[in-house]
Amino acid sequence: MNLFKIFAILLFSMLILPTWNTAEASLIFRSDTLSIGDEAPQFVMRNLITNTGVFLRDFTGKTLREPWKKKERQVVVLSFWATWCQPCKNEIPILTKLAADYKDQNVKFFLVNTMEKAESIEDSVRDMYKNRGYTLPCLVDPSGRYASLYSVHGLPVLVVIDKFGIVRKINHGYHENFQIELEKLIKELLKEEEPAKK
Repeated sequence: MNLFKIFAILLFSMLILPTWNTAEASLIFRSDTLSIGDEAPQFVMRNLITNTGVFLRDFTGKTLREPWKKKERQVVVLSFWATWCQPCKNEIPILTKLAADYKDQNVKFFLVNTMEKAESIEDSVRDMYKNRGYTLPCLVDPSGRYASLYSVHGLPVLVVIDKFGIVRKINHGYHENFQIELEKLIKELLKEEEPAKK
């Protein structure tokens, strides 16, 4: 039986693989990735603590969901994280400080909990969130649906969305001193009165 498996693998590698070019492979394994300048994927996620729905369109986009309630658009900063993510432990306190610095301005910071281990339950995530002293609003993405839409393949991922719903920055992984560049970008985005030209 083992000899048969080895023979089948050898036959496959000699006959099939040489005929399979990279162009065909890229069509099969194509992944749509979110890029700077793209419209941010819309979402409705539940807040981990309040259990209420949070709509991205309440804060940013071409048209706000309920413009009679919130007349001003906001810059939105999303930080995708998980309880097992070590670099997230460094990023979240820095984002919390930035959020405090901008609390009176049109900037909204959200943590997005995703990619948890199968054995993790929401109560343990909530406990970890509280035990670590996190205070930023935390949205939950248990299925990974929004992580996929935002091209999250590892953690942390930081996404900055301007007041008009356009992605303006994406950080994959933790970047030392990222807050310097992030704060500069936030200041620029707060001044914008109309969508940036592509």
